Amino acid sequence: MLVAFLVVSRATVSLGRYNQVRNSVMSIYCNTRQLMHQMTVFSSDNINQSGKQWRHDVAYLAMLELRSVMAVIDYQSDGIPAWDHPEFDEKIVARLKSQLFVGEANLKFAHHTNYSEYEENMRVPIRMALRLREKIVEQRKQLDKPFSWAEESQLLGSIDKIMAGYYGIRAFLTTPFPFPLVQMSRTFLFFYLFTVPFALLGDVSQPVAHCVVVFFLTYGFMGMEYVSIELDDPFGSDSNDFDNGRMAQVSYEDTYTTIVDIDGEEWTDKLRQKMDAGKFAEEIPKEAEAWLHRSVEV
Repeated sequence: MLVAFLVVSRATVSLGRYNQVRNSVMSIYCNTRQLMHQMTVFSSDNINQSGKQWRHDVAYLAMLELRSVMAVIDYQSDGIPAWDHPEFDEKIVARLKSQLFVGEANLKFAHHTNYSEYEENMRVPIRMALRLREKIVEQRKQLDKPFSWAEESQLLGSIDKIMAGYYGIRAFLTTPFPFPLVQMSRTFLFFYLFTVPFALLGDVSQPVAHCVVVFFLTYGFMGMEYVSIELDDPFGSDSNDFDNGRMAQVSYEDTYTTIVDIDGEEWTDKLRQKMDAGKFAEEIPKEAEAWLHRSVEV
């Protein structure tokens, strides 16, 4: 009973953490799309050059916000900080580095000097969210027909939800699973599984039945332990991990289709070129391609 309690408790905690981080990731994707929809609807009266440029800048910063979160998630596997990804242009990289403790300039503001690249990489989504908020508020001056403060608050609220999702991911990455629980459960588990056969030595009348019992006990308890191990690390390149790259690409495609619907193919191409570091992919995403053809026909 004690072994079953420890194994099930560990699996329950791991599943809870897994569901929490899954909800955080989904919240970021959903609210990024929500932000794009709100932006285009609220600024639809501004179809001039300044309106298109503002929507382009907001969409680009929103996509960089999502990209920076993915860079935080993937850093443990690829070791590439957000500012080294080609989607970030030189101006944004320069501003980021001026606000992070990656050089000597800002160390005078630091409480300690032992900052790692991993820690600084986690600051990038926070700085990008600030830049995105600043760009949204700039609509008051940049748009010929600014939208109301209530509509602006809805856009800012979407960013708040994106950041809430990011902080959930950050909490998952920086909060290790309670080691005493892992230690106790594995110790009792291995001890129990290795000693179960000895408990059955006194009865040799049904050896096949005893082998079946030992097999299923080992399979069940060890299976639960391996499930917990998989749930503890949902990020990376394993077959059971979240496909962050693909989910981000789908979100990018949704942004392209939103922009092409209001600003046309030219501005969508500009946005896509930035996210492809100046180069188009070999194949245009099917969803975006359909919207581009529809826009041309209209």
